Amino acid sequence: MDELLDEQVCPYCEHVVEDHQSNWEDEEEEITCDRCDKEYTVKAVYQFKGFQIEKQCEQCGEWTDDGMALCDCEDKD
Repeated sequence: MDELLDEQVCPYCEHVVEDHQSNWEDEEEEITCDRCDKEYTVKAVYQFKGFQIEKQCEQCGEWTDDGMALCDCEDKD
């Protein structure tokens, strides 16, 4: 099954598991459905989007959201 679902759903009875009870770990876990009492495995799949880099200006202490860009006060020098 290549389709990724937005919710954790029992593949036997289609019971939707509430978010606070879902397995959010990226390791496979065996689950017993509360409704039909059948076992299935579930694993959250995450996609790496990249790194967000921030740096603190040594002169004014302001954080820049682009770690490679100069702070406004550094630009003036």
